[in-house]
Amino acid sequence: MRYGVVTFVLVVAVGMLFSCFTQVSQSRIGVVTTFGHIESDTLSEGPHLVSPVSRVHEVFIGLDVAKVEGAQAASKDLQSVHTDLTMNYRVDPNKVRALFAMAPSLEYEASYVQPAMFEVFKAVAARYTAEELVTKRQQVSTDIMSGLITKLKGYGFLIQDINITNFKFSAAFDQAIEAKVTASQRAEQAERELARVKFEADQQIAKARGEAESIAIQAQAVKTNGGQEYLQLQAINRWDGKLPTYMGAGAPLPFLNIEK
Repeated sequence: MRYGVVTFVLVVAVGMLFSCFTQVSQSRIGVVTTFGHIESDTLSEGPHLVSPVSRVHEVFIGLDVAKVEGAQAASKDLQSVHTDLTMNYRVDPNKVRALFAMAPSLEYEASYVQPAMFEVFKAVAARYTAEELVTKRQQVSTDIMSGLITKLKGYGFLIQDINITNFKFSAAFDQAIEAKVTASQRAEQAERELARVKFEADQQIAKARGEAESIAIQAQAVKTNGGQEYLQLQAINRWDGKLPTYMGAGAPLPFLNIEK
């Protein structure tokens, strides 16, 4: 009988000991509650002994990803814009207890993170025109991240980065952008064509000017060197010494001025 009691006591003791043992998973912090009361001390990852009447709630503090699809906003010029947002964040280890007190269900992403992403995106989009949302995409992303850091810091979230994907506008705006791009391309092509025509015209003018100057120089040379005699001398210098094969009656011989 005594042996059975001892065995029972040992079994109960071992059971209580095991019920006091808990293991906090990696990248998590344990929040301890006793009859609904949140204990002041949290548990780091690893093994711990806690009261058998207490419960341990694990809060993930590793890198997490929050996504928002089809976020809608109005741009500064009142164009409707839709986009998808992806944010990498983590829970501040020093704010785990306070965060658990606000969201004991641990569904803080749906309760705090995603609504903040919607709100900040709308606020930032309203400061830019639809065109600027595309051309200044990096600045828009920076502004959204800055807004989220400010918005979520009080809740205990640390923002690492934010990515914006799939900017979408109304069909009318897309057509207007396409028309603007096409007009810009045509204008650039016209400017290139005008530059080419002007260049070719300048070349022709330069060529004509050069030819005119050459003729003027030659004419001046002829005048300076005796006129007709100079031309005859130039012809003699270029003559190959051959007489014409056929000559008409009375035709003078080249370069010979025979006086009768």
